[in-house]
Amino acid sequence: MNKIRIMAHRGASFHAPENTKAAFLKAYGLKADGIETDLQLTADGEIVVHHNYFIDNTSDGKGAVFLKTLEELKQYDFGSYKGKEFEGERILTLSELLPILKDMKVINLELKSHLDKGVDFAGKVLSIVQKSGLTDRVIYSSFDADLLGQLKEKDSTCKVGLLTFQGKMQGLLREFSAVFAAKYPVSDVKAVLERAGESHTLIQLVDSLPYRPDYLHPDYHSVLENPDLVKEMHDRGIGVNPYTCDRTEEMEGLVLAGCDGIITNRPDLAAEAFES
Repeated sequence: MNKIRIMAHRGASFHAPENTKAAFLKAYGLKADGIETDLQLTADGEIVVHHNYFIDNTSDGKGAVFLKTLEELKQYDFGSYKGKEFEGERILTLSELLPILKDMKVINLELKSHLDKGVDFAGKVLSIVQKSGLTDRVIYSSFDADLLGQLKEKDSTCKVGLLTFQGKMQGLLREFSAVFAAKYPVSDVKAVLERAGESHTLIQLVDSLPYRPDYLHPDYHSVLENPDLVKEMHDRGIGVNPYTCDRTEEMEGLVLAGCDGIITNRPDLAAEAFES
């Protein structure tokens, strides 16, 4: 099999509370080549590591990250939900995270679409990473293609990975757009509904962008259903790092398709499979 980079999803999140120091340290012991994690802005403009927009499921607190200051977020326990042995894990800032990852080969930072478009989220993230000295290891990923475009405009040398959903998700997302537009104030409902109705293959989507992403990060089913997708991307000079595959036989299918990396909750299973 070809060498494929193993990225621990939200750290070693199967074994430790996601996106915590414990999960990232555990990823080293499970032979991960890198990690994938998530970034959001707090009410006072700090960048923290957390996946969901709300902290209810991963802490002893409640509410939205965007509505809390860093000081408020630091009061909550983000480890106990996974087990008593993780009690006392605190939310990390990006500045606290990067030194923990200094020996990782790949640092995949997913930027969650920010709720305040007036804030220079991309610029803040780039500045912190540049100060860390780890720029050459970082891939900035997002489902928000415009946000990745902002990163490229600010630093054309940075590596970005476009996250995409599996094709069968498009109908659900389209319907969700209509529900959202019906319930909340939207400046241009017609534009929202027309855009929600657009249907593109992943190849068409990539080719339509005003910049060339360095990577495509598709739902792994997209690759298994269409292995030629990897060659199509490679022909464009784009690497492919699918998410989030946790079954050994499916991991092997991704390797056979020629993927460059794999994002998984089970780096331990991936390491065993790829060493055999």
